[in-house]
Amino acid sequence: MRWGQSNLVCLRLNFGAHSLHGKQIILLIHTKPYFTTEYGKAFLGDSSELMKEIPDDSINLVVTSPPFALTRKKAYGNKEDYEYVEWFMPFAKEIRRILKEDGSFVLDLGGAYRKGSPTRSLYQYELLIKLCNEGGFHLAQELFHYNPTRLPTPAEWVTVRRVRLKDSVNVVWWLSKSLNPKSDNRKVLLAYSDAMQDLLNRQSYNSGRRPSEHDINGTWVFGDLTRH
Repeated sequence: MRWGQSNLVCLRLNFGAHSLHGKQIILLIHTKPYFTTEYGKAFLGDSSELMKEIPDDSINLVVTSPPFALTRKKAYGNKEDYEYVEWFMPFAKEIRRILKEDGSFVLDLGGAYRKGSPTRSLYQYELLIKLCNEGGFHLAQELFHYNPTRLPTPAEWVTVRRVRLKDSVNVVWWLSKSLNPKSDNRKVLLAYSDAMQDLLNRQSYNSGRRPSEHDINGTWVFGDLTRH
């Protein structure tokens, strides 16, 4: 999704490699960039420290997928689910500070199982509630990152005992600083399917009252579509 043109378009946090990059962000960060391309500059370091060099209300978009709350420790470091929320909140405080009033914070989180149990952790949802109830964010929308090539883990539950399904989806929380973050869904529209195009050509729809009690008007759908 595109949030429009501005001097500072995007700040991407990487909690593993600890990098920051964005258009003309060098104007704000005094740290020497790790590398530079025609698209911008990347910074290597502790993201919580680098964010302190960025002024308040100066970033349109923050996108990050931090280490998940996995029970198996990774080389880059990751917290377990019971400590994850409190670990993340200081990062969230800095992110909110640097966001513009109409800015967005997009957070991609993978799920996790509870240690030694075929039941799922609720850490992503606990973090979301904390971010909204105490962190000053609004939930603009919940999205989902589908990855069908993910390995069938944990093997104990998925491939050995075969009591659980493969987890192929991450939650993506689109959070905002205000009620109306800058956005435009026309930037991400897809072409109509053949069936939809046929419907538009026919200009007729199976209208009427549904078992769900929705009363579908045969013309409303075409009026809406012509505006997109």
